[in-house]
Formats: sequence, C-alpha cells, structure tokens
Amino acid sequence: MKVAKNDPLKIFVPFVNERMAGDLFSKNPNLRDVDVNLIDNRGRSAGLPELYNEIIEKHLGEDAWLFFVHEDFEVQGELFDTKNLAIEAIYGTFGVKLKGHVPVSFGRHKCSEKDGTSVLQVGLPVTSPTWVETLDCVAVMVHTQLVRDRPGLRFDEVLTFDLYAEDLCINAQENFGIPVLVLPVEFQHYSKGFVTERYWRGVQYLGEKYPNVGVPGSCSFIGGKSQELEDHFTYDIPANRKKRHTREARKV
Repeated sequence: MKVAKNDPLKIFVPFVNERMAGDLFSKNPNLRDVDVNLIDNRGRSAGLPELYNEIIEKHLGEDAWLFFVHEDFEVQGELFDTKNLAIEAIYGTFGVKLKGHVPVSFGRHKCSEKDGTSVLQVGLPVTSPTWVETLDCVAVMVHTQLVRDRPGLRFDEVLTFDLYAEDLCINAQENFGIPVLVLPVEFQHYSKGFVTERYWRGVQYLGEKYPNVGVPGSCSFIGGKSQELEDHFTYDIPANRKKRHTREARKV
C-alpha cells in the first residue's frame, strides 16, 4: 500500500454565495494552515464535475491531495491527517453502504438549514477510514497519482450538481477496483435541501450507464438494478419524500 506522507492537501470550493464560502473556509480557524482555493462560479455557472475535472488536469503534474468541497460545508474540528492515507482510494466525509437490504450512512455530522437552524445529527460515527459503496457529493478527495494513472477515472460532466460523486464511486470500484472510504471529521452541512427533477434525471442516466449495478446513495438507490433493491427497501428521508411520492404516483 503506497501512502503519500508529505504531499500537500489542497481544498477547492466553487461558490455562488461569496459570504458563505468566506465565512466557512477563508475565516475558518480549523483551516488556518490549509491551502484553500475559492472558485467564483457565479458568472460561469459551470457544473461542478466540469470544474473539478479542470482542477485535476491543472494539477496532474504534481503530487497532492485534491479535496473538492461544497460551499456550505464547515469543518468544525481538527481536519483529518492525510500522511498515512493510501493513494489508491477515493475519500469523502459522508457515505452509504448496504447492510442486508438497508442503506446505512457513515460519517456523523450536523445537517441544518442554510442559516444553521433545525440541526439534525446524520450518519454513524467513524474513527478510521471506513469502506462505503458511495459517497455524498458534499466532499470528495483524490490523490493526483490516482487520477494521473487512470485517465478514465474522472467526474462525469453529464451530471452537473447531483450524483457525480456516486458515479465516481461506482466507476472506481466497478472498473478499477479502487475502494471508497469515509474519513472521520467533525463538520456541519448547511443544506437539508430537497431532491429535484434534475436528480431523478441523473438517476435515470446512471441506470442506463450502469445497467448491472445497484448501490445505495444518500437519497435513493442508483444503477440499473436499483428497482430490485427498492422492492426490499424504500427511502423515506425529508430531502426526497415529496418528490418520491410524486414519482411513485406517476408510475400508477
């Protein structure tokens, strides 16, 4: 197992809310010694996979950890140490795997409204890198050597905001045998959000892209075999309850 003991960690945060990005990253004392790069996406409005792929290409010639994070993500404790992490893996802070027929989430954190109200505790706690089947898009980290050695391991630019992390995880494990791991970190995600039609279009797209895969995601099953999993378990979370009922009604 090859580890990158002294390779730098670089955080990349595309934003449309400048104040939030500044408060949660530039002014965050827990990130005082970390290389944080805020990327103004207000004028361009590019999809996050497109931006992330451009960052990967820009940094391919160096050895570094690239940490892609949403603007509404706040590290509230000491950030994880990368010096003993295996290069041959994809990492995140929140992910899901099946236990029997039930999706179980890992990476305990606070989830709230944009203003910090209505806080919920989400996910099981982890104390060391923990294997999952998919990661949530809120935070994804790769080492440049991993993606340098595998040109086919990139973010899918058909997806603009939802499901690109899940796609990367499926691609990594199915096509490259690369594990996906959740790292322990204390954080708050300022977005309870809701599942949009864009999300369901992405689910349909990934079902066609991976017809022989069925994995749990944060808000639904993903892949061509997702219906087989749904026969045993139905997601019922605040983020997708209304859209889920609408979707089911359309099948009747």
